[in-house]
Amino acid sequence: MMLSRLFIIGLLISIYGVFSHRTIVRSISLGEDAFIVKRETNVLSKNNKEVEGHDDVIELNIGGQKMTTLRSTLTAVPKSKLSLMFQKENAKKMLSLDKQGAVFLDYNPLYFSYLLDQLREIKRMSDQSVYNLQISAPYMSSHVNFTHMLIDLGLTPDYFLSPTEGTHLNLTIDSLAGWKECYRSTYNTPFDLSVLTKSCNGSRLLVGCRLATNRKRLALAAIGEREDIFHPCLPKQCRINGKFKRRNRTLTCSSRHQCVTQAKRGVGWYHVPHQTWGFVRGSLSFAVNPCDASNLDADYRLCWSTQENIQQGFGDRCGSAKNLQNSNKWERLIYYIK
Repeated sequence: MMLSRLFIIGLLISIYGVFSHRTIVRSISLGEDAFIVKRETNVLSKNNKEVEGHDDVIELNIGGQKMTTLRSTLTAVPKSKLSLMFQKENAKKMLSLDKQGAVFLDYNPLYFSYLLDQLREIKRMSDQSVYNLQISAPYMSSHVNFTHMLIDLGLTPDYFLSPTEGTHLNLTIDSLAGWKECYRSTYNTPFDLSVLTKSCNGSRLLVGCRLATNRKRLALAAIGEREDIFHPCLPKQCRINGKFKRRNRTLTCSSRHQCVTQAKRGVGWYHVPHQTWGFVRGSLSFAVNPCDASNLDADYRLCWSTQENIQQGFGDRCGSAKNLQNSNKWERLIYYIK
């Protein structure tokens, strides 16, 4: 009987010990799990704070297709319309949201996805100039529609520039956007064409003139691509396979100083080596001796001589004002973009 009692007591002690052990193990396991959960939560919270403080994730609905990207990608081109849309302070004012809270933009998903890839590349390029933006379409047949999307989002070089092309009368200095002055002189100083390769070495130039007493506006100005301005030439003689032809090409002005211009974005540039340089509006034929003296469309003609002494013929002009080569009352100006 005594042995039976001892056996039962021992069995109960063993069972109690097993349950106690399981309870302890379970308690420890729960404690470890709680510790792990708490630690992971802290890490996630920390990461969220870092993302919110530096760069956050944006959910997009592009023409019905969901996309995800970083705010820094959408703001990679500063001051573009797209960048302004996704500035935190403007988000509520400028963005439309779908039912799930994603930003809705009504564009072709393929085009926008291709754009995002290029914006990711642009944001890694710290020295990228907005005036030299080159965002390409996914394929040739999509060029027109893709370009319309870029224009709509303010992602073309011309979005940041004003004016962008053509000839202009009474152009106010305050209206210039993106242009930087690189040259200024009075007309009584012969024009040095090397300026175009030194201080004014931008991809596009704005050339103008004005009365020295009226610093707030240019009496006449024209805009052109650097190559068209520096090496003007006749059509079909300027390029070979899309590249500029530097040898054996027909220039705008012959050795007899008869000039024929081909308008490039509304401006006809011309150059007679060691004599004169200038522009007219459109495609025209005229003589220079050493400058252009025609009265046809006179307000839109500019001519700067490179000769120190003009003994005969016609001198520099700014629109209809002629023979200014000895005047310190008129100024030449050139602006450029990098």
